[in-house]
Amino acid sequence: MSLPQTSRSGPPRSEEMLQELRFRICMTHPDTPMMLHEGKLAQEFGVSRTPIRQVLQRLSFEHLLETRSGVGTMVSALDSAKRDLHFSMLSDMLRLCTRCCAPAFAMPSRIQLATIGELAANPGDAPLESYFTIRALFLDLVSGLVHDPIAAEAHAALHWRVIRWRIQVAHADIQAAFSALRTTVAAVATAQTPAALFAELAAETA
Repeated sequence: MSLPQTSRSGPPRSEEMLQELRFRICMTHPDTPMMLHEGKLAQEFGVSRTPIRQVLQRLSFEHLLETRSGVGTMVSALDSAKRDLHFSMLSDMLRLCTRCCAPAFAMPSRIQLATIGELAANPGDAPLESYFTIRALFLDLVSGLVHDPIAAEAHAALHWRVIRWRIQVAHADIQAAFSALRTTVAAVATAQTPAALFAELAAETA
């Protein structure tokens, strides 16, 4: 899933860099120290430090990164004592989103749901990457359906933290992770409204 340093259309966009760094963070074991350096990332992606700084700020907002004085920017630790709290907070947020979501699915949302279903049924030769992609698609889908921007931002930050926890489980047993994921995908695919989709995801996260 590594992004090319350059492309025909120029350097990668901020969203592409965000997703690549999220992928690296989620795939790294929580006990493995991981530092991020503006200069090195700017060189890798072929951009100036300004967009890199903006990307790192976004990742810090999502609590995937933290800056320590005298140390630098590093991946935030996952505290096992707070795991259940993180899941319950996302579950509560998803239920809150049922009150401020779109009344019906637009065609792009239906296409996303179909894509999620296909990926879950056919993870291919890189199941961990597919698992990450599906979870990221769920996040994008839900955030796009929330009309209130504050709720959407809060949901995204909480969701990324939970995705990190889920990836650690997937590392240990990818087959079990996909089995549970396919159950969720099947339930979500039958949702007739965005509110019902939120309810299904909240139940999975509870």
